[in-house]
Amino acid sequence: MDLWSPLPRSLGATLRDAAHPKARVRLSAVADLARWAQTQEREPCLSRLLVLFESDSDIEVRAAAAIAFADAGLHEALPSLLRAAASGPPRVAQMALVAIGELAPAGDADALVAVRAALASDAPALRFQGLVAAGRLMSLTELARCVGEALDEHEPRLRYIACRIVEERFFDEAKAGSPGADPGLSAQLGAKLEPLLSDPDPDVVVAVAVLLAPRGSTAARAALVKALNHRRSFAQTEDEQAAIELCADLGLDAARPGLTARAFGAAWLGASPLAFQARVALARLGDERAKQHILRGLSSWSRSVRAQCVAAAGLARLEAARPRLLEMRRDERAVDSRSVTEALLALDR
Repeated sequence: MDLWSPLPRSLGATLRDAAHPKARVRLSAVADLARWAQTQEREPCLSRLLVLFESDSDIEVRAAAAIAFADAGLHEALPSLLRAAASGPPRVAQMALVAIGELAPAGDADALVAVRAALASDAPALRFQGLVAAGRLMSLTELARCVGEALDEHEPRLRYIACRIVEERFFDEAKAGSPGADPGLSAQLGAKLEPLLSDPDPDVVVAVAVLLAPRGSTAARAALVKALNHRRSFAQTEDEQAAIELCADLGLDAARPGLTARAFGAAWLGASPLAFQARVALARLGDERAKQHILRGLSSWSRSVRAQCVAAAGLARLEAARPRLLEMRRDERAVDSRSVTEALLALDR
């Protein structure tokens, strides 16, 4: 059965609906304004979004307009966003901070004033968005101080996002050898993270464990194993995936029960969205069931299953798959030849 799907609004309809008396219609037009603003029709869309953001009677319309500025890269809206961050209603100020973090250049003095004010707010939502913006705009020295304070916050969401900022701005940049990286700051923050392995919030524990396990922390590795073996799913899928992959990277064989549950599931639990990653991790740990599952999949009647198992064979460095992969490379109907070549190169590495 074919379902009717509305076409995107024309520019005229978008501008007309953005001035509609009903708030829900104006709200629905905001996304189209952002889309049209990325074409040669930038000016009229920017003007209409500014009107909505600054003076609309509906808070959600104003908040959506702030996000539209960021989505469309409308840097001209920064002065209006800065005013709203300083004196707008909490919901509007919160979304203004999101847009400021996306649009302002790193180190921008006016943007940093707004971010510092948000970090000093009594409202956790404003502190949260201020911290996210700080992660993009502040120097590493100032950011390290702000993140360190956030790791002591009573709000778990703030502790969690602080962990993510440590990962992105301190650990990852140091690992990549970024010219601005400061190993001393990374070490200080690493020491401050260790106590959070006993945090009352399980998502914070996992975020910290993902950061510290590759850095040699025995407690962090134990926390990863415990989380995978005792939790069916995580609030943040990316953390769950990172935990699965780290167990394979670090040879954490004790995580097999949790990996097996995700890889093969049970009738009453349903399939895990990370079943593929779990099977690869198990195969890397030497699990015969996972290896055989991948090898059988290389000859599946389903092209999509064959393609998935080709990728899995490469990721798991499954040498037993080499003969079948060589056959598949000669038969372009079996699966995309580039993926087979990539898997064979992975085996060679």
